[in-house]
Amino acid sequence: MVGVDEYATRKGRHYGTVLVDIETRRPVDLLPDREASSLAPWLAERPGIEIVCRDRAPFFAEGASAGAPQAVQVADRWHLWHNLSEATERTVAQHRHCLRALVPATPEPEPEPAPEEEPSGSPWPTGHRVADRTRSRHAAVHTLLEAGHSLRSVQRQLGMAWHTVKRFADAAKPDDLFTGQWQNRTSVLDDYKPYLDDRWNEGFTNAWKLWEEIVPLGYKGSYQRVRAYLYKKRTSPRPVTARPPSP
Repeated sequence: MVGVDEYATRKGRHYGTVLVDIETRRPVDLLPDREASSLAPWLAERPGIEIVCRDRAPFFAEGASAGAPQAVQVADRWHLWHNLSEATERTVAQHRHCLRALVPATPEPEPEPAPEEEPSGSPWPTGHRVADRTRSRHAAVHTLLEAGHSLRSVQRQLGMAWHTVKRFADAAKPDDLFTGQWQNRTSVLDDYKPYLDDRWNEGFTNAWKLWEEIVPLGYKGSYQRVRAYLYKKRTSPRPVTARPPSP
């Protein structure tokens, strides 16, 4: 009986595979990566293996099936409880409106502060220093104009050039200023959004964990960008159609 799990030499960057003797509960070998192509030969060299106890990572499932087709694959106890708790949390979260209707007097907990989301289609995410400065200046200009100040007065108070004040005043919203070379600005996250979407649809919604998953795939951007993308998905309206987890 062999246990298969991952270990990190640099969390979020580089992972390997640890093999454990289930009976003695001691590690017996370390593989330099967590690929099915590395696990399969190791198992194939040990035809006496009858049980592979693993987490539910697809690369471990593929490696175990290829290298030890005669073995029974089981999930370890920690992952069973962990996956069950995640499924329960997702189900409760997806049906929270039903629970609120049943117990209307129960106060809602204070929501976790979240980054302000930019309007749909904005080429710059919240947290981009140029975009944030543009939004701040736009708000300052329109606040003074609404208070009755002239463009010249706004120019003097904010220390901005007159034509800049005029441009900000003419823009109904700050995103109207994101034009030209920035209008179709690509994001370093674009190539990884399909992966994040698939994982989201599978029920994995932890931004930090998903960031750790795409870093080894080549993602060079920040965790905040991943968090902002998933926050938009988390707060978008969606129908309550989720079913409870299966037995």
